[in-house]
Amino acid sequence: METIVTRFGRLRVEGPIERYPDGAVRAVLPAPGSVLQTPLGAFTPRYGSEDERKKTGASLEFHGDGSLRSVMLEERTTVPTPAGPILAEQILFYPHGAIRRVFPLCGRTSAYWSEEDEARLVDPFPVATSQGVITARFMGIGFDAVGRLKSLTLFPGEIVDLATPAGRLPVRIGAAFYPDGAVRSVEPGRPTRVHTPVGVVLAYDPDATGVTGDVNSLEFDQTGRLVRAATVRTLVTIRAQDGSKREVRPAFRESLCGNARTEPVAMWLTFEKAVVTVLRRPGEPGIACCPGGTGTTGAVDVQTTILPPEGLFSSMGAAACTGAPTAF
Repeated sequence: METIVTRFGRLRVEGPIERYPDGAVRAVLPAPGSVLQTPLGAFTPRYGSEDERKKTGASLEFHGDGSLRSVMLEERTTVPTPAGPILAEQILFYPHGAIRRVFPLCGRTSAYWSEEDEARLVDPFPVATSQGVITARFMGIGFDAVGRLKSLTLFPGEIVDLATPAGRLPVRIGAAFYPDGAVRSVEPGRPTRVHTPVGVVLAYDPDATGVTGDVNSLEFDQTGRLVRAATVRTLVTIRAQDGSKREVRPAFRESLCGNARTEPVAMWLTFEKAVVTVLRRPGEPGIACCPGGTGTTGAVDVQTTILPPEGLFSSMGAAACTGAPTAF
């Protein structure tokens, strides 16, 4: 058993010590009974893996300058954060010591411990935001370097209502914020009608993942202008200067559930000043349009139409295995 000297005192460690190329300590597994004294309080790093949900390996990580980068805690501990006290199992830090992200839970999923098992360990708790206190089961809360709320990440199945530049929307997975508290992006909790510069669309991304709420499919700039949206069941009609018309319809793929059926692929619309870009599906070239001007299509008009569901999504009940709603 070795002992290392850190900014937070001497620590006994078990197992190998990970180091940076210059020899500075990068990550360790502290010995039982180790206590880390920090400006936020005393924390006991995780020192063992006694059950199927606890992660193995180093539980204490440092930045290259020796400052604390991450600590996984032996027991959930109340951590004072800019959004209020949070019962946490892992904390990430900026080099200057401010909290970067807090995780209420830090378990690992496996054949013996599911995401649902993990979620049952946390109850809804309040988080202070620019829109007031929001109570939900959060997977993670992120802050910028000066302590302003940067993002919220929700547990799967959680939906909260948030005020956005597009109106009040149901939000799943997460939301990101600008430094002044304005909404930067959200992940719509269900297909939702949203007004865009080219018409109304059903905003929703069936493939959205819940890793973090830092980046989401419905995005706004700091003035509240819509800059990006993933859509379903939406037709984009492009009329060119020569009078011709092109219809961009939703794409489909073989179901990821392995049931030989098809499921929808989100169509992406981005809005940059006078340019609208339509991406029908990943891997295909985007179609850049300049309504009222020119573009790769020579378009003079771009309009959207929400398509009726009849006959369009006959397999959506089966596609629910990917997290999509059973009806669009």
